[in-house]
Amino acid sequence: MKNLLIATAISLLFLSQTGCKKAIEDAISCTTESFFLYIEGDVDASNLKLFHFTFVNSDTSGDYTLDNQIKWDFGDGVTETSQGLTIDHTYASTGSYTAKANYTLHKGSSSCSSYKEKAINVN
Repeated sequence: MKNLLIATAISLLFLSQTGCKKAIEDAISCTTESFFLYIEGDVDASNLKLFHFTFVNSDTSGDYTLDNQIKWDFGDGVTETSQGLTIDHTYASTGSYTAKANYTLHKGSSSCSSYKEKAINVN
């Protein structure tokens, strides 16, 4: 997230110097919209290595729409693309992992992409 904010700040500085007011407004809106996105990860009641992940957009009034195709990296070497906001994943072994969801937001012909992460402990 820190790298995203730094990259956004540099981009905004560059765009402000070139007079691209619309591009600056879109970048700010997209970055703001991203604050309302997060990952929920719930362990299955009968299989402690199975997690049910949901990519959540808690902002229902935003200008951007979330692409339902989410690219997941479960932190154990397995990646998968979901055609929706939910996905299940079974970890092969216990340990600590970082699940990562890459997403894209759309507004008209413009879009922005980023990711969210969630720490997972498999017992």
